[in-house]
Amino acid sequence: MSSFLNMFVYKMIWEHNIDSNSRQHSLFVSTHPLLMILHQRDARRSFAPDNHWLIKDLKMSLFRNELERGSKRAKRVLQIIPHIIPHIERVILFHKKVGDEKKELGLVETAGIMPHSTLITIHRNQLVEDGYHAISQMEGKSLKGTLRIKFVNRQGLEEAGIDQDGVFKEFLEEIIKKVFDPELNLFKHTEDQRLYPSPTSSVHENHLQLFRFVGRMLAKAIYEGIVVEVPFASFFLSQMVDHQHSALYSPLDELSSMDKDLFKNLSFLKHYDEDIADLDLVFSYDEDLMGKIITHELIPGGKAIAVTNENK
Repeated sequence: MSSFLNMFVYKMIWEHNIDSNSRQHSLFVSTHPLLMILHQRDARRSFAPDNHWLIKDLKMSLFRNELERGSKRAKRVLQIIPHIIPHIERVILFHKKVGDEKKELGLVETAGIMPHSTLITIHRNQLVEDGYHAISQMEGKSLKGTLRIKFVNRQGLEEAGIDQDGVFKEFLEEIIKKVFDPELNLFKHTEDQRLYPSPTSSVHENHLQLFRFVGRMLAKAIYEGIVVEVPFASFFLSQMVDHQHSALYSPLDELSSMDKDLFKNLSFLKHYDEDIADLDLVFSYDEDLMGKIITHELIPGGKAIAVTNENK
């Protein structure tokens, strides 16, 4: 079924150029969501073989040429069903787009003329502070350009080596190691050592600005093609790509990636055959936040409403 839907949706876009004004639009609106439900289910817990979602009939040379010409169908494939294109090809397309943008912005060397660069001084004993103050004040074009890093060691002496590649990569890796350390309390780990924003990050007065700084650093890494090890939790990734506002999204699908015990307990309650009132449950739960117990009501007045077989 998934193979049929995958090919069917692809052909509707590629061969019939379906859009919101097409006569077949209602059919597309029905089939595309179902396809994405199956694909997302496979992404969470694989049931399909390797390369199952790729469309082998789609020739990448033709696809790239159509993108270059601004083909509407090629753009729709990339936007709506990107999974049919091999991941490595999508990476190549992205880097080409970045390269083209750098040329447009004058950020690459041309005719022996070096592009503008920004020099940042970073003290080893205050990596996050110096990085935050320098990066946060940059405008978009400057951040996309060449960043040259000058390190100052713990003795206050400048270190040798200022460049865009090696030293900047070291700076990026060290910053990421610091900001994702749970001791800083910007991010926390799940049981599977996956990262998500800490509920108590507000202990930092400027925590929202710090999150923006982290986002800019990760964006710079992606823009420059630098691979960093940042294992985000799947429920957090879904929030970042705005899946929670999709009709296909179910929070319960992501719950196990945040709290396996909570997911297991809720599943137990869902399938509990006896009188659930015997468990003395209410529609609220308590959370320990830095030594303070906070009660969260799942529904208005939930802490006073008993869970029964009728309302569970």
